Amino acid sequence: MRFDRPVMRSAAWRGALWITLIALVATSVALTLQYVQTTRTIAARREAVVDDEASGLVERYRTDGAAGVAQAIQRQLTVPRIHEFFYLLTLPDGTPIAGNLLGWPADIERSGFYRFDTAVTNTRGGSSRRSVEARAVVLDNGFRLLVGDFADERAALRERYISALLWTLLATGALGLLFGWLYSRRGLAFVEQVSAVGQRFLAGAMSERVPVSSRGDEYDHLADTINRTFAEVERLFGSLRAATDGMAHDLKTPLTRIRARLELAEMGNGDKERLRQAVAETRIDLDALLQLIEDMLSLARVEAAGGEAFAPVALDAIVAEALELYEPLAEEKGIDLAAQLVPAMIRGSRSLIGRLVANLLDNAVKFTPSGGKIRVALDLDDDWARLVVADNGPGIPAAHRQVVLGRFRRLDESRPSGGNGLGLSIVDAVCRVHHGAMILSDNHPGLRVEIRFPLGRIAAEGQGADREQDG
Repeated sequence: MRFDRPVMRSAAWRGALWITLIALVATSVALTLQYVQTTRTIAARREAVVDDEASGLVERYRTDGAAGVAQAIQRQLTVPRIHEFFYLLTLPDGTPIAGNLLGWPADIERSGFYRFDTAVTNTRGGSSRRSVEARAVVLDNGFRLLVGDFADERAALRERYISALLWTLLATGALGLLFGWLYSRRGLAFVEQVSAVGQRFLAGAMSERVPVSSRGDEYDHLADTINRTFAEVERLFGSLRAATDGMAHDLKTPLTRIRARLELAEMGNGDKERLRQAVAETRIDLDALLQLIEDMLSLARVEAAGGEAFAPVALDAIVAEALELYEPLAEEKGIDLAAQLVPAMIRGSRSLIGRLVANLLDNAVKFTPSGGKIRVALDLDDDWARLVVADNGPGIPAAHRQVVLGRFRRLDESRPSGGNGLGLSIVDAVCRVHHGAMILSDNHPGLRVEIRFPLGRIAAEGQGADREQDG
């Protein structure tokens, strides 16, 4: 389906709201944590300062008694200080002796650190309600001492926090809605673009691709993946169409010959020699048809193969076995077949790689003229194992090297090669499933085929086990 404008705008706003909500929650949590940590730090520092001041007065009480503490309190109240302390020294019954509190708080009965609101006298003789944090100490003989610091800044800090939180949430909400809407709109525009391209692709425009920008972001990576998927579908569709056309052609000719022979044999009035010849020729055509079907099944199995069942295999051992199989055929045609191999371990399917090597050697022997040369080489190049099969036959022109990789593609339909045009298609498919590469080039004269397989990392025990199996 295609997205219309109202649906797209609605989806963009929903995305923007979700992004804004997440940003608001994250901002609230961050500011709250900062506020809690700040207030805890201030409270701990204030308590330490108050405790230090109270400890000094307790020591003064031990040396000079209540009178010495009262004198110290009066002196402290007249000296300008950074911390605005308050003091209260009372008799055991709570009667104030010295200090700037009007009375002992009724809810304080034991020593400890307290937070409360109380009336405090000022230098002008008046009093005001202040928020305080104080250390209460019950002295010897029942005297009570209260030393504290004003905590009005805690309330001010709370007000500033609430104000900053509201303004920050307002700014975050506005920016979140703006950028969230833009980001969501871009994502939905990409979805709409991909949907439109997909609809045209499904309608038959197999060359359609999703545009890729130069930003290299996640949308471009997704577009590149979609384009590679479309390209593979286009390749498989073209391969299937070529396979259907090629198979129809390759089946029609031998079946037509078989039908004609049967009609001629029927008109031969029991001529045994003609019937025997018709049966022999029909058997040849049927063998060709069976080989065609087997090759098609092999190609289908290769393209459906996955890497899950791959195991370490000795590529040099597979090539050596194939050479032993084709040496008699090469000697029969007078072809000089020589090889130079180095040990190479790769991950793959032994049967598929064996089919690849056999197809390459079969084509080389088939198209190399009598007295020609075939050279096979296997070496290692960085992270690759390179297999090269080169002959001095007719070769393949550069303009046709990609064409012959298709199914049922022959360079010369009149050439009596006896093949069905699937040999190099199978080789190319085996390369793809093994994440390798095939390079066709000119051997001056002849054809040079280079196959590259990734080496990867193979454990030493896997190499030993595979070589024992090969032996």
